[in-house]
This record gives sequence, C-alpha cells and structure tokens, in this order.
Amino acid sequence: MTGAQLAPAQSAEVVWEERDRKHKGWNAHLHVGAEVIKYHLEEAGDRGADDAQLVSLAVKAAQDDGYALQPASVTVKR
Repeated sequence: MTGAQLAPAQSAEVVWEERDRKHKGWNAHLHVGAEVIKYHLEEAGDRGADDAQLVSLAVKAAQDDGYALQPASVTVKR
C-alpha cells in the first residue's frame, strides 16, 4: 500500500498484558473510529523494552494493516 491509501487511525496505546506465563507481552491497541484493533508486538521482547522501540513497532503494525498512525499519537502504559 502507498501512503495515500492508508486509512487514518486516531491513536494507539501500547500496554503490557500478562494473562499467564504463556500469554504475556506487549500489545498495541489501535483506535480507529469506534473500533479498537489489537496487535501483539512479539518483536518488543520483555517488559524492559524502551518506549521508542514500542512506539515504532506500533506504528509499523498499523501500517502493515493499512492504517496511518502518527508516532506522537502513541502512548506507552507500563
């Protein structure tokens, strides 16, 4: 997809989620209109990942799925 074809996303939150030992990690919650789309950010690694890396991964996940997300609209919740 080219930049002109990307749908705008309002914002995103990157949060650490830990349901059990097998299901834990960083997830991006992308806000598009009334929808929230969730992405697991496997590449982020452990809980100590830095904010810049997490923001970059959230933007890339959104772009890969056809959404334009500005890095300034991404918040990291620890």
